[in-house]
Amino acid sequence: MGGTFWDIFIFGENPHSSTIRESPGGSGLNVAYGLFLLGHTVDFYSNIGDDWRGKQIVELLEKASFDTSHMSTIQGGKTGIFIAHNDKPLAVDPGVNRKEMKLPSLSEYDLVFVTGEIPEKTIRKICENTKNVILDVGPGARFDTSDLNALVIGNERECSFRKCDVVKMGSKGARWGEVYVPGNGISYPHSIGLGDLFDIVFVHHLPLGKSKKEILEEAVKCSQILGQKENVTPFERISFLEPLSTKDDTLECPDESKDASHHGG
Repeated sequence: MGGTFWDIFIFGENPHSSTIRESPGGSGLNVAYGLFLLGHTVDFYSNIGDDWRGKQIVELLEKASFDTSHMSTIQGGKTGIFIAHNDKPLAVDPGVNRKEMKLPSLSEYDLVFVTGEIPEKTIRKICENTKNVILDVGPGARFDTSDLNALVIGNERECSFRKCDVVKMGSKGARWGEVYVPGNGISYPHSIGLGDLFDIVFVHHLPLGKSKKEILEEAVKCSQILGQKENVTPFERISFLEPLSTKDDTLECPDESKDASHHGG
């Protein structure tokens, strides 16, 4: 559960030759959609406005057979908007993501993934009443995590002033406690959303009995491979995730040698 946004990305430096791409977005939705693509049964809880953006998001998700039944439409509410130029966020309007979420009992779920895009009060309720919670704090959250019953994930900046279990370090890799997996050292020009890819692969491998090192290696590798794809929104990049092997549940990320150009979203 987490945020749902309408993403607007502007790629290029010249106003008259720039590319504008729009798609559903938000870390909560991105991770939920990615796990759905990998074959997981996903119930996604999120607030969405009853404006045209909200209706468009629901329509696109339903066309992809993604279950939207747990997304709450707020009457008169505004769907969140995220605007970025290349790799720089320009403006974020959380819209109805600010509102508390109405949640049922979550005890039946094997795992609950939450993002810091939703209110702190809602997050604390989830952590107090649910087991196996993973929280990605994200850039907007300002609360302390030391007392939360959750596995906390964040990037280096987010974890510089709060307790985190897993630290995403961009081109330098990732750390889980004392376990460190190095990255390839390459800083990709369009890195927004690569943290969502990391989370998708991390959550996918977590229940499979793999070691911390193996889970980090898979998450770092996949986010770096898909980081090569430019001029796409995070949601579009996630659509490049390939189906699982039916034999061993191994995640197949697109080969690094394949063409990284956009083929739809």
